[in-house]
Amino acid sequence: MSKGEKKAAYFEKLETLLTTYQSIFIVNVDNVGSQQMHMSRRSLRGEAEVLMGKNTMVRRALKMLLPKNPQLESLMPFVRGNVGFVFTNNPDLKE
Repeated sequence: MSKGEKKAAYFEKLETLLTTYQSIFIVNVDNVGSQQMHMSRRSLRGEAEVLMGKNTMVRRALKMLLPKNPQLESLMPFVRGNVGFVFTNNPDLKE
């Protein structure tokens, strides 16, 4: 898979997640080790989906989706540093 194809697939995945899930959590993953990330993803399996990515790609994807969903602009200021997205439809996960 070429670099362009990977980026296109990432954009599609982000768009699908944004339209499929009702809640989005933005998580800061500074000083979080790979084992802790693995355990977090594992514990969320079936209830939520974690998406990590380069900030530039995330911002570009959000800008492309703004005409369809202007509310996404509120996410832009939070795409700074080492962040990821957790998508869920489970209302109990907020606790």
